[in-house]
Amino acid sequence: MNLSRSSSSDLILDVDQVWKVYCRNLKRAMWYGLKDVGREMIGGGRDRNHHNLRAGEFFAVRDASFQIRRGECLAMIGPNGAGKSTMLKMINGLIKPDSGLIQISGKIGALIELGTGFNPILSGRENIYINAAVLGMPKREVDGLMETIVEFAELGHVINDPIKTYSSGMRVRLGFSIAANLRPELLLMDEVLAVGDVGFRMKCFAHLNELVKQGVSIVLVTHAVGMLQRVATRSVVFGEGKIVHDGDLETGCTIYEEMLGASDRVRAKQKEESGRDGEIGSVEVCNEAMEPQAEFETGETVRLRIQINARAKIKDARLIVALCSPVHGVLNSVSTPYQGIQFDVDPPGRVITLEFPKIPFLIGAYHFNISLFGPEKVDFYHRSSLRGVFRIVGPSTDANGYGINGITKLQHSWKIDG
Repeated sequence: MNLSRSSSSDLILDVDQVWKVYCRNLKRAMWYGLKDVGREMIGGGRDRNHHNLRAGEFFAVRDASFQIRRGECLAMIGPNGAGKSTMLKMINGLIKPDSGLIQISGKIGALIELGTGFNPILSGRENIYINAAVLGMPKREVDGLMETIVEFAELGHVINDPIKTYSSGMRVRLGFSIAANLRPELLLMDEVLAVGDVGFRMKCFAHLNELVKQGVSIVLVTHAVGMLQRVATRSVVFGEGKIVHDGDLETGCTIYEEMLGASDRVRAKQKEESGRDGEIGSVEVCNEAMEPQAEFETGETVRLRIQINARAKIKDARLIVALCSPVHGVLNSVSTPYQGIQFDVDPPGRVITLEFPKIPFLIGAYHFNISLFGPEKVDFYHRSSLRGVFRIVGPSTDANGYGINGITKLQHSWKIDG
């Protein structure tokens, strides 16, 4: 697969209008496969116009196009079933696209699943040679890297023992060390950012950063978006098989969190609880001037306008509002009684405004869960989840220890003794 569409010398991967169809029914999938193979053998192939699906089929990837250049670390993210792992397997050649082109310049190394692909009865050392042979590396070249691979994995004491005697953590460390030290030009990694203990993870991040500096291109598929800033600078976000974002990492992570929230909103609506004579109506996120707004920066004022509808008088009503993240869950919960707020709701209803001055949360997607009660614990009226979705879009954070990172910006000061 040599690059021909682009003349750029630093282009390592070119994905051009790639489609992939799967079938949910195994027997039907096997039958379709036989028919397609038959057509290919007689030179017909299967006609893919990107719209016609046979019974039971669905698009795993649809019309995906993106490029990666040398020395670039790309995060490929999206909800489960979005198409990212399928795309990774097509790039690695494990499966072929139904249409479109994937063109690669250079040698690929892949960790599609950490610790898999080992022969359990062979030693760790023998498995290193096998993995290198798959990449086309001669034995003499592997000999020169063997000590580095073993030392990085911290497995010198067991490297000559059969893999079947290794713990799952030991296999993970060896798998990462093999893939990251055999010097591929394009390194594919699927869910590897949670590898090992904290010390080993930090060593992995440092090594990946060093590889990028040396011109290795890396594609990371992960749900651990909080760790991506340590290595990635760009993101491609998949949703329902399509690329919905190709650009900066922080925006991509926020879009991913919003997508998680959207699927949660569907489930929340289906099981939304409603009681007697009152309910949460419209919910609107506004700025300090009470103008509707969806994007804010850390430290700006966020106001929440909540419409309460009532069919009968609600005396001594209580509102409980939880501020949540699709990734991290409930971040904070506030209530009207905490500040001594007492109010009634007469039909047809009234509006309550909740203000968060100088909101301290960092880049990400957020939403509210809102509950309406009467004066007693048992006086439940209505609960409405995943309302008032908004984003914090800046300023930038830093996961490498040169700025601030996490969920919230804490007021703090440093003092150096002496």
